[in-house]
Amino acid sequence: MNGDASSHKPYNDVKGHINKGEEEEMEIIGFKESLPHKALTWIGHLVTLGLLRLIFHWWPQLGLYCTHTRCPLEKATKILVVDIYEKRFKSLFVKDIKKISLSENPGNSSPNGKHVGLENWNEKMMKVHLADGTIRDMREVRLINVKKLTYIWIQENHQFVRLVGLDNGRSKEDLCELPGCTREEQRIRQRIYGRNYIEAPIQSILTLVVLEVLNPFYVFQIFSLAVWFSDKYYYYGVAIIIMSVFGISSSVVQTRRNQKNLHDTINQVDLVTVRRAGGHYDEVETTELVPGDIIVVSQSSIACCDALLLNGSCVVNESMLTGESVPVTKTSVKRLKRKLNVKDDGPNILYCGTQVIQTKKLQGSGDEAKILALVLRTGFLTTKGSLVRSILYPPPADFKFDRDSHKFIWVLALMGLSGTLYSMYYRIAHHRDLHDIFIRSLDLITIAIPVALPASMTVGKIFALGRLKKQKISCINSRVINVSGSTNCICFDKTGTLTEDGMDMWGVLPTAGGSFEAPVHNAKSLPVNSHLLQGMAACHSLTIIDTEITGDPLELKMFEATGWHLEEPDVIDSTNTSEPVVSATVKPPGSRSHDEQIEILHQFQFSSHLQRMSVVVRRTNGEMLMFCKGSPETIISLSQPMTVPEGMMKRLKEYTAQGYRVIAMAWKPVPATSYHHIVKSPREEFERDLRFEGLIMMENKLKVQTKPTIMELQDARMKIVMITGDNMATAICVAKECGILGRTGKAVEIDLNEKGQLAWHDMAINSKAAQIHSGEDVKTFLENSRIRGYEIATTGKAWERIRQTIPALVPKLAENGAIFARMAPDQKQQVIVELQNLGFVVAMCGDGANDCGALKAANVGISLSEAEASVASPFTSQVRDISCVLRVVREGRAALVTAFGICKFMILYSYAEFFSTMFLYNMGSNLADFQFLFIDVFLIINFAFLFGRDKAYKGPIVPQAPQCTLFSVSPIISMIFQAIVISVFQCLPIFILRRLPWFVPFHFTTDDDYTSYENYSIYAISQFQYITLAVVFSQGHPYRERLYKNIPLFTSIIIMTLCCIYLTVYPAQWLITLFEFKFPPNTQYPWTIVGLAAAGFAVSLFFEEFVIHYLLEQKLKFVPRSLLRNKLISGPYKSV
Repeated sequence: MNGDASSHKPYNDVKGHINKGEEEEMEIIGFKESLPHKALTWIGHLVTLGLLRLIFHWWPQLGLYCTHTRCPLEKATKILVVDIYEKRFKSLFVKDIKKISLSENPGNSSPNGKHVGLENWNEKMMKVHLADGTIRDMREVRLINVKKLTYIWIQENHQFVRLVGLDNGRSKEDLCELPGCTREEQRIRQRIYGRNYIEAPIQSILTLVVLEVLNPFYVFQIFSLAVWFSDKYYYYGVAIIIMSVFGISSSVVQTRRNQKNLHDTINQVDLVTVRRAGGHYDEVETTELVPGDIIVVSQSSIACCDALLLNGSCVVNESMLTGESVPVTKTSVKRLKRKLNVKDDGPNILYCGTQVIQTKKLQGSGDEAKILALVLRTGFLTTKGSLVRSILYPPPADFKFDRDSHKFIWVLALMGLSGTLYSMYYRIAHHRDLHDIFIRSLDLITIAIPVALPASMTVGKIFALGRLKKQKISCINSRVINVSGSTNCICFDKTGTLTEDGMDMWGVLPTAGGSFEAPVHNAKSLPVNSHLLQGMAACHSLTIIDTEITGDPLELKMFEATGWHLEEPDVIDSTNTSEPVVSATVKPPGSRSHDEQIEILHQFQFSSHLQRMSVVVRRTNGEMLMFCKGSPETIISLSQPMTVPEGMMKRLKEYTAQGYRVIAMAWKPVPATSYHHIVKSPREEFERDLRFEGLIMMENKLKVQTKPTIMELQDARMKIVMITGDNMATAICVAKECGILGRTGKAVEIDLNEKGQLAWHDMAINSKAAQIHSGEDVKTFLENSRIRGYEIATTGKAWERIRQTIPALVPKLAENGAIFARMAPDQKQQVIVELQNLGFVVAMCGDGANDCGALKAANVGISLSEAEASVASPFTSQVRDISCVLRVVREGRAALVTAFGICKFMILYSYAEFFSTMFLYNMGSNLADFQFLFIDVFLIINFAFLFGRDKAYKGPIVPQAPQCTLFSVSPIISMIFQAIVISVFQCLPIFILRRLPWFVPFHFTTDDDYTSYENYSIYAISQFQYITLAVVFSQGHPYRERLYKNIPLFTSIIIMTLCCIYLTVYPAQWLITLFEFKFPPNTQYPWTIVGLAAAGFAVSLFFEEFVIHYLLEQKLKFVPRSLLRNKLISGPYKSV
C-alpha cells in the first residue's frame, strides 16, 4: 500500500510545500548548519553585548539566515516555514528536522542493562499512515512538527507528507478485522505518533515575565531608564518602573490565567483497558494509546481518542463538539467494503472528549460482553485536537489601530534620531564634554518616544474590563476590547443564542387517504392505533439514563406529547443473531399498554446529509413497521404520491411562515425478514415507498432580548448574520421572527437540488409560482449587480460547492448572506474569514464548542457558555442572551475612543516636550529636573491614568463607528494642526520676551545651570499645552460620557490648571528654587503667558470640535474607507 511514488516530482530542491493544494498550504525552505557563519554570529553576540541575540529573539528567521545556509530539503537540518494567510499575512517560523530510527531499542531496561519486553526490535518496522492515502513501513523517519501536526519526509517524492490516523482511505471491513496492537507494536507506533495527549503547555511565571520584558518597547524602556539614571533623573524613572511593573504583571497574570484555563479544559489522563492482538487485556494510561489499539468502552468515561465502535452501542454526550448537551446514540460499524467516511459514519465513531454516559450491556462472555472500539486517531489528530488547534492557531488578527500606533512610534523615533544627531553636532561644535554629548543627545530619543504609552493604554483597557465585569461579562484578552469598538458585522448562532434551548409542541396535522384532517393540538387525543401517534412514540433515539429519559430536546418534547412510556432492557442478548434484538419498548398509558406496546428493533440514526431518521419496530401482533421522520421535503420525496395531500407545500409554507419547525412523519410495513438482513442492508432499501402520515409542528421561542437587540444593531447599520448548524427552514423562520431577514423584502435561498446541483429560488414570491433556477443560473445571479438588494440564505452544502467550483463568487455570497444554515464548525469559521476579507470587523456570538473555531477566528468572540466555547472566546457573558453584544460594542467603542485619545495625547505630549527641549538645547539650556518631573508625572501620567475612566455612552449606538486608524484624513490633520499650535504658541512668549526691556539672554556656563527667562517662558506655556491636549482629545458623545462626568479626570484638570496658573503667575520662593525659575520682574508678562495659553486652548478646542468632528467626520464624512462598511457598500475592501 505504498502507492506509486514515481508520479511525484520534486517541487524544488531547496523549497517545497506541505499540505499542497489545501487551505493550510505552507512553503518550506531547507537549511543546514554552517560552522563559519555560526562562529561569526557568536562573535557578533559578544561584540554587541547580546543585542544581536536579542534581535534573533524578535526575528528567529534572521538567526537562521546568520547561522545556516540553504540546502536541498533532503539534507536539511532545519526548516523555515513560510505561512501566507489569505495573501495578506505572512508568518515565518523555524522548525527542527527530527530523525527517528528503530536502530536503537527504546524499551525498558533491566538492572543488567538489557532491554526487556521488546524482542527482535531490529526486525520491526514503523507503520506510517499518510495523507496521500498510502501506508508505509519505515525503519528510519525524518519529520517536522508544524502547528502540532507531524509531516514525514518521503524520499522518492521529495516532499513532506502529513501523518494521519487509520481512517484515511481504509475500508470498514479492513478496520474491523484489525487484531489490535501488541505491546511491541504500541511502543513502535508511539515513536512516530507520540503520546496521546493534547498538550496545552503552561509557561512558568518567570518565563512569562522574561518574555514580556524582552518585548521591544520594554527593552527601549530599559535603555531610557539607563539614560535617565546616568543623568541623575530618578523621579520619572521610578514612576515609569512602577507603571511598567503594573503593565507587565497585568499581562503575565492574564496570559497565565488563559493558559491554565485552556490546559484545565482539555487536559485528561486516565486509565483504559486495551485488548492486545493475542486476545489478552492490559490496563494502560490513555496517553499510551496509538492508532490501531482496541480499547474497552466503559460507562461514565471520557473518550480519550477518536475510535470506531466495533460492537455494542452506547450513549454519549457530544456537547464538547456540538454545543448541545444532548445524548447521542452510537452504534457499532457495519462490516462493509466501503471506505470509512468520518462525516457519514459519525454515528459509529466515538469522538475524543465526549462523555460516555451509558453503555448497552451485551449478554455473553469474553469479547461478546465487552464494548470494543478501534483507536483511529490520537492527540492533535483527533476531532478535539483539531478544535484545540483552531484555538492555538487562529487566523491572524489585523487591527489597524495597533499597526498605526506602531508606525507612529517609528515616526517619533525618526524625529528623535534626527534631534539626537543635531544635538550631537551642536554640542561637538561647542566643545562640550563626552558625557554631555552622548547623554544629552540620547535623552532626546527618550523624550521623542513616549515610554509610558504601553502602560497608559493598559490602564484604559483595565477600566473597560472593570466596567464589563460589573455587567457580568468577563474578558480573557484585553486587546480585543478596542477591536470590538470597530465592529460592523455581528454573526449569531441560533439555538441557545437567539432562541431558547428547547422547543415546545404546537400540534400535529394528520392526513388520511391523501387528504388533510383537522389540526390536533393535543397529540394524546389521537387514537392509540394512529400511525402518527405511534411514530411519534417510537421514531426517536431517546434513552433512559438514571431512570430519566434523555435525548434530543425536540424528540423528547415529541415523545412527552404522546403520553407513552419508554422501557429499555438492562441486558442485550448478542448471542442469538437470528432473532431481532429489542433495544427499547414503548407503551401507551392506561390498561391498553400490553395490547399496543411497540418494540424498537433497529434505528437508522438521523443524518444531516439525508435529513431524516427511521426505526424498524414490531407490534404486539408480530407485524413489523418502519417509521420515518425528517424534513417535510425529504419525507414527501420518499412517500407514495397518492398518500401526500394536494396543497401540501402551501400548508407547509403557512406553518413555516408562522415560525414553526415542521417535521413530517411517514411509515410502511416491513416484510417479515431476519434481523441480520435488517442490520446489514443499506437504509435506502427500507426508506422508500413510504405512506405519508402527517406533519408535526414545534415552536422554538426567541429569547426575550433577541428581537430588541437585533433591531438596535440594525438601527446602527450593522450587518447581521445567522450562522447555524440547524436546518434551513427553522433558520429562516427564526430569522424572520427576530428581524434578521426581511428588511429589504427581497430574499433568495441557495441550496443543492435533488440532482446535487446548485439551485436558488426567490423566497419573496408564492411557492406555487416560484421558478426554481439551477446550474449556471446561480452563477449568473451572484454576478448580477441586482444582488445588492437581496438577502441570501444558503446551506453548508451550497457554500462548499460554490467554494470549490466558483470561488470567485464566494465574496458576493458572504457579503449578501443573511443566513448560513446546516454549517459545519469549519464552515462557520470560513464564513467569518470571508467577511473579514471583505473589510468587515466581525463579532461572533455563540454558546457551543462547535462555535469555537468561529469564535476564535472572529475579530470579537462572545460566548454565552462557560464551557469549551469560553476558552476560545475573548468575552464570556454570564447573562445568557445577546444583549451582551450591545454592552460589548458600547464598551468597545468607548475603549477605542479612549485608546485613540490617549495615543494622540501621548504622541503630541512627546512632540511638545521634544520641541521644548530642542528649542532650549539650541541655546545651550534645557528643562530642569523638577520641570520634567512635574510635566511627566503630575500632568502626563496623571491624565493618562484617569483618561480611561470615562464611561460608555448609554444612548443608542450610532451608525458611524469610531476612528480605528491613525493614518486617515481627520487624525492626521488633527495632529498636524495641534503640533503647529504647540510650536507657534511656544515660540510666541519668546518672541514677546525678547522685546521686553528687562530681558537678559541666556548664556551657557555649566550643565547644571538652566535658570533663564527663556526656560521659564517655554516651561510656563508648555505646561498649559498638556492640559489642553488632555481636554481636546477626551472625546465624549456619542461614544463616551461627557468629560465633566469623568469626575476624577475633570477634577484633576481643574486642580492642575490652577496649579499651573499659580506656578506661572505667583509661585512661592521655594517653588522658584525647586523649579529653577528665573522669575520675571514684571508680573504683566506671566499673565501674558496665561492669556496665550487660554488662546491656544480656544484655538485647539475649536479646531478639534468644529473642524475635525463636525466638518470632516460628520458633514464631509472623511472616515476610513473600511468604516463605510457600516453602510453595507459592496466591493472588496482591505481588512481593518
